[in-house]
Amino acid sequence: MTESRPTLDSLLGKSLATFQARPLRDRRSVWRWCAAATIILGLVYLVTPSGYRSGSLLVTAIGGLWALAIYLHGQHAGDARLVKELLTEFNDRYDKLGTDLQFAVSTRGDFEKETELKFVRYFNLCAEEWLFWRAGYIYDPVWKAWENGMKQYGRDRRVVDLWKNEEKTDSYYGFQFPCEM
Repeated sequence: MTESRPTLDSLLGKSLATFQARPLRDRRSVWRWCAAATIILGLVYLVTPSGYRSGSLLVTAIGGLWALAIYLHGQHAGDARLVKELLTEFNDRYDKLGTDLQFAVSTRGDFEKETELKFVRYFNLCAEEWLFWRAGYIYDPVWKAWENGMKQYGRDRRVVDLWKNEEKTDSYYGFQFPCEM
């Protein structure tokens, strides 16, 4: 996968360089971890000398664990909704541009100004997709498919030239368009 690292001198760069969460993947096993922790707490309670045992402390600890599990499950459900919304939005935005972009690369000659603006909107879309992929909200296979789609445009010299000009604005969160020229 083509992945460019953001520069570490920006706040966004610092947060992306350290935040590599995969919230949907990591939270699937929360119930197993909670059950295992409950069993461990129970075993610790059983081996603790009777003078030091506290049933109320055990119940509080187990209750806290399960409250955390329920909270994390709610977060997981929220993340899943966010991912669905992101995928829907990104795909809708591409659908509005895709036919025109494909037509543009199939023709010869310079791009018209309107076509260039559509490619700039496409670069913005790609950068946003990349940003959410880096933050862990877009699955790797989805990103790979999108990146492969980007590469088809990255084989066109006019698109590459337009990207190189846009890249100078430093307006794309550190995203690097995959040019294959």
